[in-house]
Amino acid sequence: MAGVAYTEAERLNSVKRFRDFNFNLNKNLDGILQLATEIYETPVAFITLIDDQEQIFVVNRGFEVAKMPRATSFCTEAIKQQEVMVVSDAFEDDRFADNPLVKNVPNIRFYAGAPLATYEGLNIGTLCVMDVNQKEVSETKKQLLDVLAKQAIHLMELELTYKLLNEKMNQVELQNKALKDIAFIQSHEFRGPLSTIMGLMNIIKDEDYASPKEHLVVMEGYIAKLDEKIIKVVQSTEVAKSLYTA
Repeated sequence: MAGVAYTEAERLNSVKRFRDFNFNLNKNLDGILQLATEIYETPVAFITLIDDQEQIFVVNRGFEVAKMPRATSFCTEAIKQQEVMVVSDAFEDDRFADNPLVKNVPNIRFYAGAPLATYEGLNIGTLCVMDVNQKEVSETKKQLLDVLAKQAIHLMELELTYKLLNEKMNQVELQNKALKDIAFIQSHEFRGPLSTIMGLMNIIKDEDYASPKEHLVVMEGYIAKLDEKIIKVVQSTEVAKSLYTA
């Protein structure tokens, strides 16, 4: 759904979904970067997220940087596009000629970046290649980078889906355990104190409610035990409820 209008707040909210996940463990993403460097004949490729203040490098190839200010990032311009953005010679581009990454190390001359668009059409980051040498690229290469970017965001979405499913499965397991605890307490632990209390009540009734004090003391003790069991049930119920509504 690329091209759908959205606000910056909506885009940033989508970035948060991905920001804290370690995508470096995904070998397929690294493979996508390798393909990108081979297609463009560049030493560097990376997948980034663009936050409100920073560019976060999710997966790197040949450029060992974790993050940098968004203000100096080429990718800040790339996420405004719906197609691949190519800077053939940054020295000749008014948007980047005075950029510190161009004027100083690493002295970027060439850049190509494809936006990473989520299923909702939100450009959360980019798949990019860059080089210290000026380059001209064909339309075919632009299309290939766009295809790789789509594959990358699909893999990232899939990773997050697996994570959420695992979290939900863990919640269900905890919820089921809480419900089993409730059932056990109800079917087993209530039975003993209740039977004793009912037995003492029958004795007291048979004695025309004139039983010795000892009977009342014993019954009071079992009532206290029963109260403890009820508290456990209430606590387990609250745990189950919180997991169910999470």
